[in-house]
Amino acid sequence: MRLKVINSGSKGNGYALITGEEILLLECGVPAKEMLEAIDYQTSKVCGCLSTHVHNDHIGHIKEYMKYGINIYTSDEVQSDIETVCGEKTKCLQRMKKYSIGSFDVIAFQVPHNDTECDGFLITHEEIGKLLFITDAEYCPYDFSKFGINHVLVECNYSEDYINKNEDFGKFEHVLRGHMELQTCKRLIRTVNSLNLRSIGLLHLSCGNGNPRCFREEIRQLVDCDVDVWVAEKEVEKELRLEPF
Repeated sequence: MRLKVINSGSKGNGYALITGEEILLLECGVPAKEMLEAIDYQTSKVCGCLSTHVHNDHIGHIKEYMKYGINIYTSDEVQSDIETVCGEKTKCLQRMKKYSIGSFDVIAFQVPHNDTECDGFLITHEEIGKLLFITDAEYCPYDFSKFGINHVLVECNYSEDYINKNEDFGKFEHVLRGHMELQTCKRLIRTVNSLNLRSIGLLHLSCGNGNPRCFREEIRQLVDCDVDVWVAEKEVEKELRLEPF
């Protein structure tokens, strides 16, 4: 399976999990034009799009995606926010319950993102095993240590060593309370690290509040040398598989 990063960060988020027959999109925070280019305009293969929360960099282009017949899936709680803000209805997923979207099995679970309803997703597919997707979360409130996670896509937004505390307090508080700091990310990786782990993608890095190369190296030191640790940047493409890299 291929993973394409359409974009990652505060200017818009979008990812595509691509098999030979199906495509599952993650987030609709990038323009439909960019999404279509990333999937070679194969909208007929798109089985759905998961969205984590109502903020514009994750849901801002929902109307465009729906015009192409793409179903947007969220938890019931996030759906309520989206209907209020965007006037659109998504396909609802009950948190902590497994659903099949095409050949993907998906479980939504709540993560803390300031006062905004937000979800992470546990995604399972026969080609990649279990993929843990968490972005825009101060921390992960659940223990996935016994799940045999194979791939992790996780926010590593900032480091307290880098963050510019001279910013206006409101923005600083949003970063501090609503996003995952490097040390928190490392604790999560230690929890899910096992012989099953194959790759770790670091998402939604904050411009000016961290060093991608240093973040990658610090995470790399926590896992075996055959685990692929990488930073999500625009148009990056990775192969996800069950065999060691």
